Amino acid sequence: MTDYATGVLPLHTVELGTATDHLFVYANVEFGVLQSDGECVNIGICRITTTHYNRFSMERPKSRRCPVAAAELSAGPRGRLHAFFPKAGMLPCTERAFFRQPVFPVPVAYYLPETLQDGLPDLQECVIAAGLYPIRRNAHGYWIEF
Repeated sequence: MTDYATGVLPLHTVELGTATDHLFVYANVEFGVLQSDGECVNIGICRITTTHYNRFSMERPKSRRCPVAAAELSAGPRGRLHAFFPKAGMLPCTERAFFRQPVFPVPVAYYLPETLQDGLPDLQECVIAAGLYPIRRNAHGYWIEF
């Protein structure tokens, strides 16, 4: 069984004025494009692994610390995946490499894992399509709607 946590939308969402009564799932997001050898390289979404919030930092692969960030995932009002990446859940090199630009590029479509789909029953889009996604910023972290 996959280890994931759900709950009521966190306080930083209320600050952005987007709070609703939907669930969220905590996860680690590994950035890059999955290669045939299982490695993730460059930019995009390579893997999303649902996990407990208090284990974000322990779940980072030792050899790939910068391309991994904690995320709070939820289904938006249109059924699309919303991802909040708290600054506290990433290293400074992650912030510089993936969140410095105004958009987040996804060069290859990413199919959301079933565990994430099960944890977010309001999710209607089960694929993050290839494209450029605007990054919204606040004092706590970064928002992307996929």
